[in-house]
Parts: sequence; C-alpha cells; structure tokens
Amino acid sequence: MMLYESVARLRESVFFLAERLTFGFNFCMKEYLLYVVAAVCCAGGNSLFAADSKKTDVENPYGVCAHLSRSEFDIAPDEIRLMREAGIGGFRTDFDWSAVENKNGELDFSRWDKLVEYSKEGGVEVLPIISGSVPARMRPFPHHPDEFAEAYGKAVARYKGKIKFWEIVNEPDHISFWGGLEPNPAEYSVLLKKTSEAVRKNNPDAVVLYGGVSGIPFEFIEETLKRGCGKYFDIMNVHPYNWGGIQEGVLIPRIERLRALMKKYGIGDKPIWITEFGYFSSDINPCLKAYIKRAVEKLGVDTSKTTVCYLGDDKYNFFSDAFTGSVKRIFPNAKKYKRITFDKLGKLSPEKYPVLYLGGNESYPYEFIEPLYNYVRDGGIAVHSGGLPFYFNTKLDKDGNTMRCGGDRSTMKIFRLSSKTWNDADMKFVKPALGNTRPYRQAILKKESGKGFEDIKPDGFYHGRLYVSGDAAGPEDKFEPFLYAVFGDKKIPIGATLKYGGDMKGAFVAIFTSGGENATEEVQGKMIPREYILARAAGVERVYKYNFRSFEANHMRESHFGIVHKNLEPKPAYIAYKTLTKMLGTAVPKYEKVGVFHTASWTRADGTPVFAVWTGMYKRGVSISFEGEVKSVSDYLGKEVSYRASGGKVRLTADGGVVYIEGIRNAKVGK
Repeated sequence: MMLYESVARLRESVFFLAERLTFGFNFCMKEYLLYVVAAVCCAGGNSLFAADSKKTDVENPYGVCAHLSRSEFDIAPDEIRLMREAGIGGFRTDFDWSAVENKNGELDFSRWDKLVEYSKEGGVEVLPIISGSVPARMRPFPHHPDEFAEAYGKAVARYKGKIKFWEIVNEPDHISFWGGLEPNPAEYSVLLKKTSEAVRKNNPDAVVLYGGVSGIPFEFIEETLKRGCGKYFDIMNVHPYNWGGIQEGVLIPRIERLRALMKKYGIGDKPIWITEFGYFSSDINPCLKAYIKRAVEKLGVDTSKTTVCYLGDDKYNFFSDAFTGSVKRIFPNAKKYKRITFDKLGKLSPEKYPVLYLGGNESYPYEFIEPLYNYVRDGGIAVHSGGLPFYFNTKLDKDGNTMRCGGDRSTMKIFRLSSKTWNDADMKFVKPALGNTRPYRQAILKKESGKGFEDIKPDGFYHGRLYVSGDAAGPEDKFEPFLYAVFGDKKIPIGATLKYGGDMKGAFVAIFTSGGENATEEVQGKMIPREYILARAAGVERVYKYNFRSFEANHMRESHFGIVHKNLEPKPAYIAYKTLTKMLGTAVPKYEKVGVFHTASWTRADGTPVFAVWTGMYKRGVSISFEGEVKSVSDYLGKEVSYRASGGKVRLTADGGVVYIEGIRNAKVGK
C-alpha cells in the first residue's frame, strides 16, 4: 500500500474515533483508542498473526439454541420441524461427553447419532457445543486439555461429512461454564489450541468457532489473541445480550469494536457469529407486587383509586413498562396509568399524581435528578423495583444515541438511600450462605417479611448480591424494612420504605433485589426482528436466538427465553421470527437512525426492495417518502398495517414492533 493511502486510512480512522468518543454503551476513551491502533496495525498490510479465513458457506443466517441433546431429546423431531417451518437453518446444542462415556470408559454415541439423523431429515443444521460437561476423570476440564481434546477428536472423526461446525466451549469467560473455576484467558487459549488441533486433525474440512463468550469481553478476547489463538478458530463468536434495554445504539458499535480488535491481530476477515441472543417473556417475582402495594398503602395511597405514573422515554431508552418490572404487573389494579417523559418530570404534581414508578432500571439520566428530587421533596412517592437506582448516568451523544456512563452508589445518597453488597467488608458472611454456585443464580435461601407485612409470604427467587440500607437516612427520616434476608442471627433488608422527614414530604419505596428482569410476550416478539436486523447490518454472518423452547419452571427469565411454550405452542416471538426470515431472507440490511425512528432497507434475493421502520417503544406517526410502489405493509407478526400512500409518500403509525413495507426504494423518514 502506498504511503498516502496508509495516511488516508489512518486519518479516516481518527475522524471515526472523534465521532465515536461520546458514542456507545459504558465505553471509555482507552477502549475507543482501539480503532486507531487497529488502523495503524493494518495500514501497511502487516499482521501480527497470519491466519487463513476458511470459507463457511452459510446459506441460511438464522439459528436457534435448543437443548435437543439433553432434556428435549424425545421431542427433537417436533422442534426441528417447527424450526424449519419458521425458516430457521441451524440449531445449537451441547454435546456432553459425560453423556457418551460411562464410568467404565465405554462409549455410546447412539443419542448423538440419532440427533444428527434428525438434523439431516429435518433440513436444519446442527452446531454442537464441545461442552464442559465431562466425566469425573476429566474434571475440572480446563485442567485436562489433552484428555478433553482427545475425547472430542473422536466425536469429530465420527461425524466427518455430517457435522461441519464445532464450537469450543460455551461462555468460557463465565465461571458457570468454566468448570467452576475463575475464567482464565490463558487456560482457554491452551484448551482452544489443543481442541482445535484435534478437530482439524480428525476433519480438515471442519469449521471451528471460538467459544461463545458472555457479552463481548474485549479484554478476555484480546488476551487470547495475544497468545496466538487467531490461528485456532475460523469464526469469532459472542453473546451480546442487552435484555434490560434495547440494542439500538449499543450492538453495532460493539460489533465494530470487535471487528477492529480482530483487525489488530490480523484476523479481521474472519466471520463473526452470535450464537446466543434474545429477550425473554418472564413474569415478575410473584409476591413483589404485594409488598409494593402494601408499602404504598401504608403511605396513605390506594392505587386502585389513583393514577399511577411511570417513566417511559424512548429518547433515553428508558422503559419502566417493558423490561424491568412493567408498571401494569407491579400495580395491576391501578385506576389508570400515565406515562411521563423526562422533560415533563419537572411539572409532575405530587398532589394529583402521588405515585411515580421508576422500574428496575439501574440507569438514569442525571440531568433529571433535580426534578425527581423536587417531586419527592414535595410529597411524591418514588417506587423502584430492582437493582441499584441511579447507578449509571444515561447521556445522549450528538446523534441522539444513548450511552451509559459511570457506575457507583454515590448518587443514591441524594435521596438519602444507600445499599450493601456481598462484597462490602461487613457483608462477607453472605456468599457462603447463598444457594446455587452459579453467581447469577445465587439465591437468598431464607426470607422474612417485616412488621405489617407478615401475611405476605416471600416466595420466589431473590438474588443475593444487593441489599437496602438505611445508613444514609437523616435523623428525621423513617427507614422501615418490609422484607429481609435472614442469615443466622442477622436480618438484612432486601426491601424497605424510606419515609422522609425534615425538608422532604415524600417517600421512596425500594426493592434492590427483586428476583430478576421481566418482559411480556409481546415485547419479546417485537425485539426479535430488531436484534437480527441490527446484527446483520453490523456484518454478523449468522445469529442464533436463545432459546427455542421455554422451560416455564418458574418466574425467572431463564425459564422464558423460548420462542415456543413448553408444550411447543408458538409464542408471538416464533411468529415474529417466521415473519423476519420471510421478509429479510439472506439480505444484509442498511440501518439508520432518524430522530426517534429506526429504519432499515434491503433488497431480497427475489429482487423485492423492503423498507422497515420502528421506534424505541412508543407509537408515533411517521411520513416516509419513497420511489417505487407500495406492495404491502405488515407488522412484525405479518399482519396488515393501516396506511395512506399518495404523492410518493406513505403515512402510518410506528411503534416498537418493526413495520415492513415491500416494494419501495430510496425511502426516507421525514424530519
């Protein structure tokens, strides 16, 4: 490459960096410098590691995770049939060596053989996860890389010509999937190298996936690339969940940063897959609403006779009626509900609207702390239902995209609130007393209702990480716990009411550990096409939805990720997925944000141009100019949408569900 071309590329990267410095989600400046470093490393065409990119020949970009090799084996043919009917081309499942090798060392591949047969008959490709579930002789598996590689090499040899893709361990950066050990990129590098060599030795045509990492842990990934791991996989693989909010303004910059990191180490041409992705449709902790209702009543408000307000603002991606404790689930019997945007918060009257629901959001735009404080000061009741309130500051960049900044517990003290975590010096007794060894499922085993709430049974799951504290309360305030975690002779508040005194008239009702996020089936369905369109627009080659079938064992999110019910009855998410595969096909869309609207456009393989439009969550009228002819307008479920078209413009109502318009080209949303 000539010098002026190298300089030009570097110059473009610097400008790209400048534009992105305020863009993203919980990013810091040192992380953005990666773009410049990548440009410098790649400008002259010199790679730190040479690695050929193996052709993947992916014909169908749609996948789904399913536990077909485990508990769902008996209904695997039925699930595969439903996948195929939805246009899904691949399913991902665990190949547990512990299910093949018995205590005598004898091998039985019959279940895997049958599943591979089902896959072929159903026309849906299987992606096996080379799993960390292994016999006792190989535990913990990260410390037995040679035995691990040898065992799975036999599986690869057995299915040569039948299975093309192999993923080496699920979420190796997560303690729950790393043999119970602290995740270690150096150890994963060794395991990846040895297992990849075994895979390729037994099938040179096999395609190796990097272990699908939880989120996109850039430091973990880079540490493995520093150790030369770019030569030992063909596909980069991540799990960039964002179930507490929306993916717009978050996913694409994260994938761009991942691509820049890959370029830095000379593997920028390798495909990126997402092998877990998605939203759930779980309900709230069953007794959460009872505690909050009673707490508000004890403050003198009957919600069945008043309007409950809630914060919902798609400008700031803040939805306390969607992902984190939907207001209608927390206050099911309210007389009415009123959505409040942040710019209207300063005019909210505590006398007319005595209850404001904040949701379970840990983010909050600090520029609106003062009007919220004034509302509570003047007599309003603020209700928070999970996580640490005000932990992150939400800001807007120059393009109107949200970014989450900061991260500490100090802002709570403005409202005279404080918290305890299991990492605090005086809380070290907590972790050993919790149930379940998986960190994100460590549950408080014994709960107890507070005074005046004794008739409410504290059933359900409560995570053991966060606790409410009255340490910051003023001398005239009244801190009243209504739910405790019990550890021997110690009782630590999980939920409490802070009734202010002195200069403040209102109250704050808070449960920091509510038992998990939740969303409705409608919201889950609406998010499916949004995630896939963004991922494909970012250049992701294949995307797997987690999960296909819901367990429906309890109210927690893990039981409700599926797009079909336990009995295989389709949920709205299944219909949305089926509609997406038809509307998008194999096209790579172009995504754009215009004000509060999100848009995408593409041309399908049959030559049909398609334009898609949606909002963050709420309904808004939109006018779209276009060329061509409107052939159909349908929503995310494939249902017809009412519209008016004339003079090269189409007018309709958009919301959080994607609207597809077939037949129009060069479409633009009017500003």
